[in-house]
Amino acid sequence: MVEFHPVTDHAVLRYMERVLEIDVGTVRELIFRETETALLAGAAGLRCDAIRYVFADGKVVTIMPSNRSGGRHG
Repeated sequence: MVEFHPVTDHAVLRYMERVLEIDVGTVRELIFRETETALLAGAAGLRCDAIRYVFADGKVVTIMPSNRSGGRHG
């Protein structure tokens, strides 16, 4: 069940950028560098170190901790 929250993801992102001064562009580039080869190969996702990247339509759509240990790519 999804719980309603009155603060949007967009507002959270802008808060991180403008108040916490997190460089979101740098984070975006870091994610792209980690996933570029798999994205260009048309993969559905990637497991790298302890991170699972999920792709849809050639884009990274979510990132979560991987349930697998180690650095397996897949």
